[in-house]
Amino acid sequence: MVKVPKSRKKATKRKEAGKKKRQVNIDAWLDKYIMDFVAITGLDMLGLRSKEEYLELLGDILIQLYGSLTSYTNVKTLAKRYARNKKLLDSVIAERLASYLDTFTEEQAEFIVYNIGDSVLNLAPKIYPILRKLERDDLVRVLRSKWANAWLRRRTPVLPPACPRCGFNSVMPDMTCAVCGNTLSEEELKHFMKFREELTSVLQVLTCVELSKLLNHETVLINGSGIKLPWDAKSPVDVEVFLTKEEKKLIKDELMRRCDKQHEGDKESKGSEA
Repeated sequence: MVKVPKSRKKATKRKEAGKKKRQVNIDAWLDKYIMDFVAITGLDMLGLRSKEEYLELLGDILIQLYGSLTSYTNVKTLAKRYARNKKLLDSVIAERLASYLDTFTEEQAEFIVYNIGDSVLNLAPKIYPILRKLERDDLVRVLRSKWANAWLRRRTPVLPPACPRCGFNSVMPDMTCAVCGNTLSEEELKHFMKFREELTSVLQVLTCVELSKLLNHETVLINGSGIKLPWDAKSPVDVEVFLTKEEKKLIKDELMRRCDKQHEGDKESKGSEA
């Protein structure tokens, strides 16, 4: 076993002690510079009430931006690192704000809506009523779009039906809205989507065999893309609705208008051949 000279041992200990002394106290750094960071990056527009709230919101983000604690980093450098990752970090900040706050100022609402990512699927039920109280219909429209895009990315390749109450594509198969929480009637949902007009358009492209088949069904499916035939593969967002007598009559009338005449024409053709 090789023995290390005492003088070298002491030198090594001094180096290790020096490294420990040079390590940055990140908590003290944050306490001293967080508000400078907020001002430089423009995040002071969020209007939080105290330094402590900014520390809760941004503390771990700044620690990640800081990186190694063995060398000192100034606040301007962190601001530049934030700017390079602004889109991703603002999405995280928007999600946290929407989760933490019970209500929003106009500026906070704008920041949240314009920067929220796919977490909108969980947070829209909280954000939407606050936007309504602020009377920010412009932000509601943006939030609807973000909801729809996130749904298509994260949930299913087709949207649920749109809700008559809030306008989000968020009506679930049990007829409740995942955003505004209302339970809807079939009549309300059909009226909102102009079901009769949609059904009429669908009937015009069906074959006689399909019309006859549909007449024997009591229900159809609807989703964000419109009406689906009851024998089509059912997706998780499809809502089943019953056909009323008037709607069944539409099917029957279309069947008689197109297919009975075709049937008579076929008979006449056969008779003339004979």
